[in-house]
Amino acid sequence: MVQLAQQAEELAAKGQVGAAIAEYEKALAAGAGSARVLNRLAGLYLQAEDLEKGAATLRRSLRENPAQPQVCFELAKIFQAKDQPDSAVLYAEQARRLDPKSSAVSTLIGAVHLQAGRFSEARIAFDQALKLDARNPEAHRFLGLYYTELDSLQQAIDHFQQVALIQPEDLEAHNNIAFLLARQHRYTEALSSYEKAEQLARGSGILQAIQRNKEAVKALMAGKMRARFILVETQVQAAEVLQKLKQGEDFATLAARFSKAANAQDGGDTGFFGTGELMEAFEKAVLQLEIGQTSEPVPLPLGVAIIQRLN
Repeated sequence: MVQLAQQAEELAAKGQVGAAIAEYEKALAAGAGSARVLNRLAGLYLQAEDLEKGAATLRRSLRENPAQPQVCFELAKIFQAKDQPDSAVLYAEQARRLDPKSSAVSTLIGAVHLQAGRFSEARIAFDQALKLDARNPEAHRFLGLYYTELDSLQQAIDHFQQVALIQPEDLEAHNNIAFLLARQHRYTEALSSYEKAEQLARGSGILQAIQRNKEAVKALMAGKMRARFILVETQVQAAEVLQKLKQGEDFATLAARFSKAANAQDGGDTGFFGTGELMEAFEKAVLQLEIGQTSEPVPLPLGVAIIQRLN
């Protein structure tokens, strides 16, 4: 059994996870059922993205030794990933009973409740996590998400700023701060945060998205507008498109299907424009809309437009 475990570890070190699992399974069949062996095998199952076998092996480990808070914690994370919040909370609470001073466990409990839409329970757990460790960045991060969900933007910003203080190189925190500042129309501060996020994002997949948001803030600071529209031939066609929008169909998809404008395949997006850059009737219609509001059919020289203001 010892030899099989050693062979398994040698294979795992070479990145041969499947072969390592096979050797550990042979060891189990030969009688090696200690919690240590089971936990290692479970880790390999999870590395291979086999959540079912990982969870089953960790539960077997708990039967061998119930006093393992980390195993309970890992089981909670597995059930969270499987979107089974009740099971996730069950194991997380078991971990908390075994390790009541763990801020990470309370954070996980809060995250599961938040994912399930149980906001009051989530808030209680996150507050408990911060009582145990005021510098827990994940508790602050989730509270930032919690307050964003409630549209309490300043409180969300405060918590993301705590994450940035604790972990100055945290890209997500700076990006979230910038986004929320822009929503508060604090454009100069938002631009500064986007510039910090841009520096941290060099070489990452979200750099272009950050740069687009940064340019959007600059456009807002310059007083520019942005909208999208669907241009059709007649009032009857416009009324039909508007009805589809009211029934919940996607604006960009309808633009691609029905608009005769050159930007139809871009979802009807105008990009940013300043006063006098587009036809007067179009600009006037945009200015009469609230952000996110969609117009009634607007007659234009080239046809009839349904317009939605984007900023």
